[in-house]
Amino acid sequence: MKNTKMLLLTLLIGTFTFFAGLLAYSTLHELSKVQYTIAVLVLLSVIFSIYIALRRMKDEKKGLPPEDELSRTVRNKSAAKAFAYSFFIWVIILIFSIGSNVGTTISIGIGILAMGVLFIGFWIYHSNKGVEDGNTY
Repeated sequence: MKNTKMLLLTLLIGTFTFFAGLLAYSTLHELSKVQYTIAVLVLLSVIFSIYIALRRMKDEKKGLPPEDELSRTVRNKSAAKAFAYSFFIWVIILIFSIGSNVGTTISIGIGILAMGVLFIGFWIYHSNKGVEDGNTY
């Protein structure tokens, strides 16, 4: 439980630092739509991470193991699908960033955050719908 609390505290400190830096930057320059999109994606990732950490802490208080076979399978299946679909995301990013003035770092940041959002989406889907065992025809 101590490790989960430390990770949660680190996440909250990092999130506060990110949004404080974003606020400080926005006082000097006006933020673009891409920067707002990145901030929203970061916020969604943080909300998901906080939800997972709180759920893990609740399970640890009940005495449940931190990871079982189903949760491992859901995580692996979600990661595999997110990886496969991320190729399409990267192709779309490359198509739209070739002729634009969007910097390389922003394109890479959007791609990485999109991969994280894909993983979150697939994780939520597989957590609710379950995972096929591969033995059905």
